[in-house]
Amino acid sequence: MEKVFSKSVTGIKNLSRENIDYILDLAAKLEPIINGESDAQPLKGKKLATFFYEPSTRTRMSFESAMIALGGGVISMSDAQRTSSVWKGETLKDTIKTIENYCDVIALRHFEAGAAEKADSYSGKSIINAGDGPNEHPTQTLLDLLTIKRRLGRLDNIHVVLCGDLKHTRSTNSITLALSKFKNVKLTMVRPQGFETSDWIKDILNKNNVEYAETEDLQAAINGEPDVLYMCRIQKERFDSEEDFNKIDGLYCLTRAMLEKVDKNIVILHHLPRVNELDESVDDYPGAAYFEQTYNGVLVRGALMTMLLNREHLV
Repeated sequence: MEKVFSKSVTGIKNLSRENIDYILDLAAKLEPIINGESDAQPLKGKKLATFFYEPSTRTRMSFESAMIALGGGVISMSDAQRTSSVWKGETLKDTIKTIENYCDVIALRHFEAGAAEKADSYSGKSIINAGDGPNEHPTQTLLDLLTIKRRLGRLDNIHVVLCGDLKHTRSTNSITLALSKFKNVKLTMVRPQGFETSDWIKDILNKNNVEYAETEDLQAAINGEPDVLYMCRIQKERFDSEEDFNKIDGLYCLTRAMLEKVDKNIVILHHLPRVNELDESVDDYPGAAYFEQTYNGVLVRGALMTMLLNREHLV
């Protein structure tokens, strides 16, 4: 299987199917270490810097938890626009050139699309994209794929429904790109008019001969008995006006009653946090896997850091 020895992970579009399989396999191998069942410390002496321009709970904490479990250390900056020298006008280049002196790997979250790739061009250390504006969220997608694989036993031959604001949601961008690398994948995109998946992503789907359909009807998509239903939040922070946000806020809300109209047990994913689009009645549905995603995030992010910082992968 192909190993991934590039310096950084800035987007799913830069990973092959073999790369993804390798990362998911490594995540599984690391699980005993991360759960404290092994004394191995593959990242002993290594330091992670989490530098976040935007808020985060799951991404930041899972990166930090994984690094500590694997024997490394953490330095952290949250709300960087207000609490770092960014507030004083420091450029991304100068920020990255400074941080790289304090750590071995940088998990960067930024509001600007393409920021991770820019940071990688400036840095001599590894950059992991922890979300760059409305563009990509590759580590989220890798944990999504691990969750699907553990639930279904496969990533080929699946039907996935994506529902919500598909124009601004980086998580659905990345998982769409990832699924385009697998065999016999069918996608159904549920979204309001004007909030469609970006044309450049559809171009990749077409190039890879991925079957996809678009609709505004969530119940109809559920009635099609997909294997996976991925609900996503309306990205309020990406809207220029409150009026535009209010037009689609609450338009979709998945309930247990909607799922019980079909016999199939559908795997339910959500990148979290949820607001109005995923009712708590779904929490005890057998297919609900969104809190499993948060656990799998530690495994995947640990695998990425191990892959980048310990090329011997002594796990």
